[in-house]
Amino acid sequence: MATAKISEDDMPALASEAVDHLVRLKINFIAIDFDQTIINIHTGGKWTGNGTDLAQHVRPIFKHFINAASAADMKLAVVTFSPQVGYVSEVMKMHFPRFADTIVIRGRDGSWKYQGAGSHSGKQGHMASAVEELGARYADVDITKKTTLLIDDDAQNCRIALLDGVRAVWLNPMKPDRLFKNVMSLS
Repeated sequence: MATAKISEDDMPALASEAVDHLVRLKINFIAIDFDQTIINIHTGGKWTGNGTDLAQHVRPIFKHFINAASAADMKLAVVTFSPQVGYVSEVMKMHFPRFADTIVIRGRDGSWKYQGAGSHSGKQGHMASAVEELGARYADVDITKKTTLLIDDDAQNCRIALLDGVRAVWLNPMKPDRLFKNVMSLS
């Protein structure tokens, strides 16, 4: 059965409902992939355009979801294998100017290194490094594997997260409107 496309008018309420569900589950940190997840293309880490052009590829569903998560005081990170974190940061600033500076960005740019004892597979090291930074910024916030959610279009990254005790939602790039339904199915 086909899933009906969600109208952008319905997205704010659905995003709030999904975030409220995450709050009930005690999720306080959401790590989201960039290519083919937040944006609807895969740059391969080789974007040659400008940030404004790249920002046009942000999925509407994430505009609303990220805004709702921030409004609920959830901590956010973009976790990507792309080395082009400057573009990621620029896109976040364009779409989320009020709080873009609170979103931690972890990519393959050599600007960070996770040296903890946890898993380095998939996006686990990216998330752990982001949590270290968030812990330094917000001493009163306790982020653990049980309070973390990964959203990624790469099923392997989701499997690795799940095997490591982190909740994960696979975003089907061909059916991104299922995001809210998939978040609501988490327990």
